[in-house]
This record gives sequence, C-alpha cells and structure tokens, in this order.
Amino acid sequence: MTRSKSSNPKARKTSSKRSCATGKGETGGLTFLLCLEVAAAAIWVYAIGAALADRRLCRRLRVRCGPQSASVAEGLPLVSIVVPMRNESRNVTAWTRAACAQLDVPVEILIADDDSTDDTVTQACREAAADRRVDVVSCPPPPAGWVGKPWAAYIGARKSKGAWLLFSDADMRMEKRTVALALSAAQESGADAISLTATLEAGTAWESIVLPAMASLIATGFPLFAIHDSASQVGLMWGGFILVRREAYFRCGGHAAVRSEIAEDRALAERLKAFGYRIRLFDGSMLVRVRMYHGFAEMWEGWRKNLYEGVRRNPILAAAFIAAIAAAMVMPLPLVGALLVVHERRGWKLRERTLAGLCAFGVGAALVVRALRDPAVGARSPAILGTPVAGAFIAAVMAASAWRTLSGRGQTWKDRTIL
Repeated sequence: MTRSKSSNPKARKTSSKRSCATGKGETGGLTFLLCLEVAAAAIWVYAIGAALADRRLCRRLRVRCGPQSASVAEGLPLVSIVVPMRNESRNVTAWTRAACAQLDVPVEILIADDDSTDDTVTQACREAAADRRVDVVSCPPPPAGWVGKPWAAYIGARKSKGAWLLFSDADMRMEKRTVALALSAAQESGADAISLTATLEAGTAWESIVLPAMASLIATGFPLFAIHDSASQVGLMWGGFILVRREAYFRCGGHAAVRSEIAEDRALAERLKAFGYRIRLFDGSMLVRVRMYHGFAEMWEGWRKNLYEGVRRNPILAAAFIAAIAAAMVMPLPLVGALLVVHERRGWKLRERTLAGLCAFGVGAALVVRALRDPAVGARSPAILGTPVAGAFIAAVMAASAWRTLSGRGQTWKDRTIL
C-alpha cells in the first residue's frame, strides 16, 4: 500500500519549516508596521496639540466692507510693495492692478524684474505708464552666491522709500484693504514684521489634494506658538506676504543676509528673531489668495525646489521625514482597508487588532488636524480624503529634492539651476 505525502515524515517536517518561516515573516512584518504606526501615533498626538494651541493664538484678519474706520485709516505711513518677478507674464497685470487698488494706505509699487526672458517687463512697463505709483526696476543677473529671488527683492528694497516694506509674490492677489489692515494689525500687536496666510486656490485635483496637506505639514513643523515666542528660534513667514518695518529689515541685513537661501522667507524670519524683532503670522485667508502652481508638473518642480530646504539639507533628516510621512499619512488608510478584509476572512490576532487601532487613530487624527488647520488656507474638506495620495507625493518629492542636491544637479525653477 502506497503512503500518502501527508504521512511522509520528511514532507511533514518540510511543510512545518515552511509554515514556521511564513509565520515568523508575518510576525516580523506586523512588528515592523506596529513600530512605524506607534511612532506615527506620537507624531499625530503632537500635531493635534500644536494645532489646538495655534488655534487659540491665531488671529484672523477679515475683509471690512464699507468705509474704513478713522482709527485705522488715519496716519498710516507709506508702504513700499516690492515684488520680485521672473517670467511672470501670466501674473504681472493682475498682480499690479490688485496692488494699485489698495485703499486707505499710501503705497509705492516696485516691480523688480529678475532678468526675465518673456514679456514680463513689457507688461510691467505698460502698467507703470498707467499709474505713477508703479516703478519697474531692472535687476542684473544675480551675483555669485545669490539666489535670484532674494537678489531681486533686495534690489527693490534698496530703491524703496516706505517706512514699511511689503514683499509679495506675483501669484498673490490681495483684497482692496489688505495692506491697510495688515499694517494696522502690525502696529496694534507691536510687531516688527507680520505675514499672512492665504487661501490656496486649486485648478486641478492634484493641487486641491496636495497643497492643503503641504500647508498643514508646514504649520505643524513651524507652529504658531513657537513663531510668536521670542525665546524660540523657530521662525517662518509666508513668502507671498511679508510686511516688515524698514529699520528692522535693513538692520538685520535684509535679503542680503539670506542671499543663498532658497527658502528665504523662513531664513529672513529667523534672522529677524535673532536680532530681537517680533514677528507675527496671521490668518489672511479672507484677504489674500494664491494659485501657487498650475498642474502636477509645475507643482512637482516647485516643491522639489523647496522641500529639502525644510530639513536644512540634512540627508538623515530627509530619510526620517520620508519614513514619518509614509507612516503617518500614506499607510494608515490602506492598512485599515486591508485589515478589515482580513477580519472578514478569519478575524484578527492581537497584533493585527492593535495595528488596526493605531491606523484608525492615524486616520482620525489626520481629519482632526486638517479640520483645525484648513481654515487658515481656505481648503475644502473633501480634499482630506486624499491624504494618502498627498503623503505619497510629499515623500516622493522630498526624495527627489534630496537626490538632486546631493548629486550636485541642483534645483531648477524659472529656467534657472539653483545649486
């Protein structure tokens, strides 16, 4: 009589070894995922706490309809609005007209052309001919050691006459009383420099998913309570709206002191704080709006230019950042779905139940943080469902940003390579 394979001792031993190896592999994989999600849960606890603390501190500047109050409108000093522009033909006219439309505050407008190769200068000169407050400043190519935007901003600032300087971006659009309200807020708060967040406009699904997630991430890394704390070294301003007292700007060295920085807004904020100046960041979502990028390719190039700067070009921090984003943003929702399928098939083991709980917490925490952070950038709630997609984009663009810098290829923007 022939024995079956199942009765063969060698076959049983081999099968047992395979089963044991599979079991160890599954256990090891679950342990690894549990470690990642425990770390992610700690990150989310901090993120929720920071968002709650910031919400108590956040001051929202609102659009005021009708005549401005006399206490706000009277006696405001001249504000010089400086905008560095390079190849901004699609923005120059709309930006200039919004700047010229400012009410209740005297302004001069300096368009600092950063060696544009399109018809930016032609359009800017046309706007200058229509309004005597507008001046076009032609900047020579940036000297060695300078990034183009700080160079153009500095040249524009040196040409200015205002007691306050407002540095803007060409893609920003201001309501008619934005500058007056911001200046009044600076004076009331005793700040030497203030910055406003903006409503992030999106023209594609990619923009609507990624941009609010990126804004929330930046706010978590640079929380308002630390920015406002004079004892903290943390500093950040939104580059599209930086209003700074002239004396403070030039005393700390202005953009000349941060000439090599791609993230010049963060560097300038840190510089001002180091000199003992007070900076404040307000919710300006009702006063300022911006469409930062047009489509996936432009958004990829723009964030690739900036993201590695956020970890100060440290490859170890970049690797930790990618792991944290994967654990906190990318993995929780897909893992919850996969674990629910397992539960339907055979129920959960203890480690699977624990992992499911941690992932569910991560999904819920993402919703809470975004609910607290999104109003400051005018984001729409349904975009929160795209958190895993946004996380995958952010992790990938950090890897690309780090690789380009470490490989010596540098970053590219506006037909320039920045090393």
